[in-house]
Amino acid sequence: MSAWIKDSTTRLGALVGRWTNDQRGSYAVIFAISLVPILIAIGAAVDLSQAFIVKQRLTRALDAAGLAVGGVTGQSNAELRTMAQNFFNANYPAAKIGVPAALTVTPDGNNITLGVTATMPTAVMGIVGINTLNIGTTSTITRMGKKLEVALVLDTTGSMGSSSKLTTMQTAAKDLIDKVSAAAVNPGDVKIAIVPFTVDVKVGTGYKTANWIKWNWTTPKTQTCTGNGNNRTCSDKSYSISSSSWKGCVIDRDQNYDISVAVASTSNNATLYPADNDDCYTEPLMPLSSDWTALKSKINDLDASGNTNTTIGMVWGWQMVKQNAILSNAAAPASNLDKVIVFLTDGDNTENRFTTSQSSIDSRTSALCTAIKADGIIVYTIRVMNGNATILKNCASDSGKYFSVTSASQLTTVFSSIAQALSNLRVSQ
Repeated sequence: MSAWIKDSTTRLGALVGRWTNDQRGSYAVIFAISLVPILIAIGAAVDLSQAFIVKQRLTRALDAAGLAVGGVTGQSNAELRTMAQNFFNANYPAAKIGVPAALTVTPDGNNITLGVTATMPTAVMGIVGINTLNIGTTSTITRMGKKLEVALVLDTTGSMGSSSKLTTMQTAAKDLIDKVSAAAVNPGDVKIAIVPFTVDVKVGTGYKTANWIKWNWTTPKTQTCTGNGNNRTCSDKSYSISSSSWKGCVIDRDQNYDISVAVASTSNNATLYPADNDDCYTEPLMPLSSDWTALKSKINDLDASGNTNTTIGMVWGWQMVKQNAILSNAAAPASNLDKVIVFLTDGDNTENRFTTSQSSIDSRTSALCTAIKADGIIVYTIRVMNGNATILKNCASDSGKYFSVTSASQLTTVFSSIAQALSNLRVSQ
């Protein structure tokens, strides 16, 4: 064998030896094999991420359906399921990813449990035979069983007659009555009062013999003057109203009883309620009642006229939910009883018994709100397009209980939100 052949053979052997001992080819094969499950895992992550989104959507829609029907009583299980399904469909259209099946609805005392499943097609996992994912969720709504006394204090001044504010408020308020009344676990657990207001509040001529009415009173906003120059003297205008001609309205009590629910006493003239005829436009108030038909009829009868005095509306709303106050049939405070004022207005203060100064009337409203909340009353306030936003926001029990709308149509959503909160429903699971 020539030296060249021998050398070539030696080098070929060395090359084969190095190739058989080289691990780099094995790594390439291993990587190629492992790439498949890696890609599947990445695809699975995409599909599972989409499934998580679908589950979130299902849960939100199911919670909304549960809260909508959680306070409903007197309905069969089939009727509840139909109602819940309609609410669910409105919040989770079938066209979205994941096609939900029909809801299950299971009432159990103060709880109602809803369930739903959805089938979602996979995007990548089909390559390993998983073409769909089944996603399910449940929601349990608990009715907390609290009793409820609510005063709806509603602005019926002239400005409410514009931009569909009054008619929309009437529809929304009646819907609130329907929803809140359905939350009563036992008859009488929920009661609602209606307090329309303008410059004054109408209690009705049926109280013309009541000993808490003041028939003679004065007002500093209108004065009677005599003489000229240094001889000129002025006195507050005096009113003297007879019970036979009285239209049934009362105006602010003497300060500081104007922002108080202190019981009227014949031994203290300042505590009596001045009879008023000048601004007596509104409907009579209606104390706490569970007569839902009568309450909604009262709402229907509301009309718009007159100027704005938010203080007198609020103080009479307070009286409706205050035990032993004038015209009140409210119960004593209790741990299982919520006392609530829902206050709505669309304008600034323009007039009360004492003045036409907005800032002066605003100060009375602010002081009154502080006193109401200190008495443990929950306050919701609604500003309809106009009004003192600062006072109304500060008057609410917290920022979540203040609403400001820019169009009357938004009142429907606002009243629905308040009704849900008042119904004492919560998502417990």
